[in-house]
Amino acid sequence: MNSLHVYFALGVGACALAASHVAHGSLQSQLQTPLRLQQCLDTNITNGGSNTAEVRPPAPPPPFEHAVWSHKPVCVSGKEKKDYCTHTTAGLRDGHGLSIIATPRAADEISVALPSGKNKLSHSRRGLEVRLVPGKGKGLFTTKSIAKGETILLDPARIIASSLFPRQVSRAQGKTLFSSAIDRLPGRDREAVAALDQSLGGTQIEDIVKTNAFACKLADGNVDGAYMCVFPSVSRINHACQPNAHARFIPRALSMEVKAKRDIAAGEEINISYGRIDLSYDERQELYKDGWNFACTCSLCSASRYEIDGSDRRRVRFARLRQMLKNLTADTYDAHQVLEWETEVMAIAQSEGLEVLLAEDYERLAYVYVGQGMLKDARRWAEKAKQSLLDWDVADGGPEVEMRRVNELLSEL
Repeated sequence: MNSLHVYFALGVGACALAASHVAHGSLQSQLQTPLRLQQCLDTNITNGGSNTAEVRPPAPPPPFEHAVWSHKPVCVSGKEKKDYCTHTTAGLRDGHGLSIIATPRAADEISVALPSGKNKLSHSRRGLEVRLVPGKGKGLFTTKSIAKGETILLDPARIIASSLFPRQVSRAQGKTLFSSAIDRLPGRDREAVAALDQSLGGTQIEDIVKTNAFACKLADGNVDGAYMCVFPSVSRINHACQPNAHARFIPRALSMEVKAKRDIAAGEEINISYGRIDLSYDERQELYKDGWNFACTCSLCSASRYEIDGSDRRRVRFARLRQMLKNLTADTYDAHQVLEWETEVMAIAQSEGLEVLLAEDYERLAYVYVGQGMLKDARRWAEKAKQSLLDWDVADGGPEVEMRRVNELLSEL
């Protein structure tokens, strides 16, 4: 392996939001936590469009290769002569159900994941309870201690909806699809979705999806790829800018996993970040006001102005250092400079709670030590990169280019 060649190859060496904030764990995107979709329901549904829906059963039924639907799909004819249908299966994961709003072709492709998901038990929720939180509605709390890296919750999706369909159908058609998606779920799933918080306006069903959906990237035969996914238990988790937990989407199980970023004591509230965890104060406040209609008052955002400014300076420096590392070329590469910059990156990450972003930095250091002939140190950093990817980034069915690259490096050390 030419370590410097790989080093520089590394880069150092819905809606618009769905395109940029996708919960699939890509290291290159550096979006380490899933973002709930913001305003992904087009004004065609929420504020306008025809009130006359053309609703009909498909005739003939679409030839689903992996037919698992427990109900006949409900379909509407959208713009561009494209049908969107609600497809529901009611017998997954300990009796849970799932409704998918998509084109027949996309639903056929997504359904490939359902047989494996059917046999994959959801993570036990013992030790978790929903409580009222002043100023925040409801939140999820643990009644037992949780160790760093432990899976807190594995929550299967109950609703998956194409991010494109709101722009393709009328208001009444959209309401019909959403209503059928919820109404056809098994009773406990239907109740769990209907009980979720609402904050963004529109009809009850539309508002539930807008407020609680996460952006998910799915293999759908290149029809769309970007979807709105509702995970009722994960949706009970409130936001914090320095959260104690991390969420990632597992495509092949159609589930969201929540893991502890640090040790969590019994009685603590579980929280995740709704946006990128490396944003500045102003960026965070704008994002959460526009996307969820709240002003963040977490411990970081309610700190003194002096503390907030200090945090912002560290985050700006963190981003600048990582960009400088990415911009290095064979002509500008200096091993000692890289080590100095990476030492500072990791110190800032520890101070700001950004450790889940560091897999790329660990890998970079491994290549630096290979170039120095220090193979023991190179292996140590490569193993840290692999563990970080396993813990926070690469999920079953997600992008695994980085993992293959790290495994190749480890095999040669």
